[in-house]
Amino acid sequence: YIYSRYDIVKNFDLRQIADVIVKLNFYSEVEYAIALQFLTSDYYHDIYENEPYKLWAFFAENDFLIDQALGFAPPKVLNRLDKVSVIKILQLFPTIPTKYVAYLFELALGESKPVRYAAQHVLKRIPNIHNQVEQALSSSKFEARIAAANWLAELGQKSSIKALNVALKKEKRETVQAAILIALEKIGEDISQHLTPKKLLDDAQKGLKGKKAADFDWFDFNLIPTLTWQNGDKVDSQIIEWWICLAVKLKDPANPLLTIYNQLLSIQSQRQLGEFILQSFIKQDTLNPSLEEAEGKAGLEANMRLRQYIADYKRYPDLYPHYKNITYEQVFEEIKKETLAIYLGTAIKAKGMLALTCGIEGQVAVSLLSSFMKNHYQRRAQIEAMLDPLANSDDPMNIQLLLSLARRYRTASIQEKARYLVERIAERLGWTTDELVDRTISTAGLDDNGLLTLDYGERTFIASLDDKFKWQLKNADGEKIKALPEARKSENAELVKEAKKQFSNSKKELNQLLTMQISRFYEAMCAERQWRVEDWQKYLQPHPIVGRLIQRLVWLELDNNGQIVNSFRPTEDGSLITNQDDEILLDENNYITLAHSALLSSDEIAKWQAHLKDYKVNPLFEQFGALLSDMNKFKDGIIDDRLGWLTDSFTLRDVLKKLGYERDNTEDGGYFYSYYKYFNSLKIYINIEFSGNMLPEEKIPVVLYNLYFSNKKGFKDSAIALDKLPKVLLAEGYANYIAVANAGSGFDPNWKDKLIW
Repeated sequence: YIYSRYDIVKNFDLRQIADVIVKLNFYSEVEYAIALQFLTSDYYHDIYENEPYKLWAFFAENDFLIDQALGFAPPKVLNRLDKVSVIKILQLFPTIPTKYVAYLFELALGESKPVRYAAQHVLKRIPNIHNQVEQALSSSKFEARIAAANWLAELGQKSSIKALNVALKKEKRETVQAAILIALEKIGEDISQHLTPKKLLDDAQKGLKGKKAADFDWFDFNLIPTLTWQNGDKVDSQIIEWWICLAVKLKDPANPLLTIYNQLLSIQSQRQLGEFILQSFIKQDTLNPSLEEAEGKAGLEANMRLRQYIADYKRYPDLYPHYKNITYEQVFEEIKKETLAIYLGTAIKAKGMLALTCGIEGQVAVSLLSSFMKNHYQRRAQIEAMLDPLANSDDPMNIQLLLSLARRYRTASIQEKARYLVERIAERLGWTTDELVDRTISTAGLDDNGLLTLDYGERTFIASLDDKFKWQLKNADGEKIKALPEARKSENAELVKEAKKQFSNSKKELNQLLTMQISRFYEAMCAERQWRVEDWQKYLQPHPIVGRLIQRLVWLELDNNGQIVNSFRPTEDGSLITNQDDEILLDENNYITLAHSALLSSDEIAKWQAHLKDYKVNPLFEQFGALLSDMNKFKDGIIDDRLGWLTDSFTLRDVLKKLGYERDNTEDGGYFYSYYKYFNSLKIYINIEFSGNMLPEEKIPVVLYNLYFSNKKGFKDSAIALDKLPKVLLAEGYANYIAVANAGSGFDPNWKDKLIW
């Protein structure tokens, strides 16, 4: 109960809370009652994010709790121990208590990744810790040697190069050798001597003599395509075979060493190998029974199941009305469908091989992954593994895919994975996430003039986009044609095939790009993102597709103090006009943001609405519909002026889904009570709560409750104060809340009596 009152707890030192509990005589074991919440989960650590002393001082005075949690003393009450949470508390201490250092070092080389990383993070503060880590390179446990090499890579001390090179010469195990090579490369050592074709072939021949990874007999090495080095020389097939075997042993789908190896190949070979590996992985992971097998199983079981269904109906007609007239054919099809959906195996144990897909062509990767995520979304581990190597790719389509998943995806863990990978890419390139987005926008093959040239050899065709972003084709004489023609006898069939494939890829790419960019600009509006004028004019305005999208939006020019200088709209000829048709020039020292009704006066809003109507502009989304109401009447960040408005569960769901919301996690019994929408750039959730439904969903009466914004999904007690939110986000969230209310039957004074539970 104590921690459900977040607003109270956050204002006090844990020691003060302990004193109050003692005086009130709530618990006999006060210290344990308080500690349990923090030692079994880090959920409440954020309460004291800005004032950590309120947390660590309590544990410093009661260090017997840490002793018991880490096994230094027999536990008395503590259970469900989470070592990561314990270590995170020690991280808050001004200095690490000496008695825990040796054990933390042991954990820092241990097998559990979360615990290992947490311990390493704490120990990073110890002066010259790298000297102690270097000694671990000679550990008898190969896992500890790998952990030590990886840790040294993170510490980045140049003085560790000598110890790593000494360890590399002695090391016999390939997985440890790989970790050491990665560490050397990260610290800045030239490892080119280990990357010559001769050395790589030597390593391959030695490696292939060893034992191959288990559960990998399904892979056909004979199908590996012929590949070339960057200089055009042919790659010995043994090298590629060994790379694949090593990758499987390393079990890391984003292993840096495999990325380095892969980049030694020609661009074409990187694409070939990436596509081959990804297709092989997906094929093995999605093996299903054949149609013949499915029909055979259905034939054997249909009669028995049919009899069971008929018996169920006779015994419980109210529960099984759909079995009343069921036929043999329906049952046969049901069993056949079930059988065809059975997975015969998995490729997840070979996920390391995916590290060699980092050079795959973006269009191919997006197509394969989109299909897999649509049809096999429940295979989360596989999806995350296939996304991992994309963080080592510079292909705009791969990056845009990750960006779109980071904004919206049905599975929270995959969405979180995509966010992490996007941050890694941005860090690798030295950009912010927003800059990454702008600088990697695909063009769907269009040149700066918005044209796609399709070369048949003898003939040339031009593809472009009309004002509705539909493709149009013209021949060399400028005449419109409905589709690309077949090849003439005198034309190169392969060249024609390539041109048709190029056009097909561009069409797919455009559809993906439009969805991504419209969603991105909406989030940018809500976040009140600001572009430097120089960046906006360099990366957005001249882009052959995005440059046309921004013409369907109204923008604001801001000075360095955030004051509005101009509101404007870009036009087809590249000029910028106001709602009075005056042309303006932007000051390169200023900033640009998207306009919204929360930022403009009612007079300006009316003028822009009239302007858009006069010019027949079809906006990408509504900018002037959500008005910012008076929010001073709401307390503690909770908006509840539509509490008690009645609707049904399906109407509420459909309205919120259309607005981009997702269902919150279910609680015990399959119940859920809210929907949320996440804004990655702000790290903010919009949460809309209602009386609840359960899975599988049924159409039941429901009542709208409240709206709030938080940094953690569903963390109502930490609702962000409304005056701390971007005005646009607040206005849009409130408009969503009102939209749900208006879709129902209105306020019902007896709403509590209308609920089914």
